[in-house]
Amino acid sequence: MEREGFGIKEFDSMIEGGIPKNSIVGISGPPGVGKSIFSIHYIIEGARQGQKSVYINLEEPQTNIDKLLHRFGMFDEVQKFIQEGLIIIRCIDFDAFEKTYPELLRKIRQNKDIKRLVIDSFNCFFNYYIGTTEPTEIMLRRLLHKSISTFRNINATTVLTLEKDKADTRLSNFSISYLTDGHIMLDFLEFGTIERRVFIPKMRWTDQDKDGRNYEIDSKGIKILKEQ
Repeated sequence: MEREGFGIKEFDSMIEGGIPKNSIVGISGPPGVGKSIFSIHYIIEGARQGQKSVYINLEEPQTNIDKLLHRFGMFDEVQKFIQEGLIIIRCIDFDAFEKTYPELLRKIRQNKDIKRLVIDSFNCFFNYYIGTTEPTEIMLRRLLHKSISTFRNINATTVLTLEKDKADTRLSNFSISYLTDGHIMLDFLEFGTIERRVFIPKMRWTDQDKDGRNYEIDSKGIKILKEQ
């Protein structure tokens, strides 16, 4: 089984070295647990391996992504990979996404050099399909199948970030883990200090760690802590 690692050694060891090639994996959790930085680790590691990677952010402007990269000391390396054509970053607001989405994914699908794709966040992507209507559960399932099938037709290993507690409950209260090949769950507890923890409840074709692991977000990004 070929695998695509995140470049976070201790985390990759939890999933036999990485997520299965050409699979679709969701990273879920509430705001502030590091879903975006987790997914940026993923595209940087792809570029380090000589793979072309695409990161599409549907919530933040480019200036915010640049600040995040500076914060974790990744900006210079990412800029180098962008200049080499190994990383493509697109920050698109919802109005622009409606106009550019079909053409954007068509280009990604046609470019066989693209090996890694991140959609941050899938909640915004899915809302494109819903529009302004309030779907029934059956409609919701069909829309989920349609949107996930979009990524199945792309020859890339795809990571979708998922907001756990969005005010828009049309997606956040509906499990999509049965449609994806894997599910990485990030969460935190507050006991005077914040304790973050990562779980992997599902990863097809993988003997993943059954126990969660604590992690920190330090000056270099995600750091998995040693087990006590």
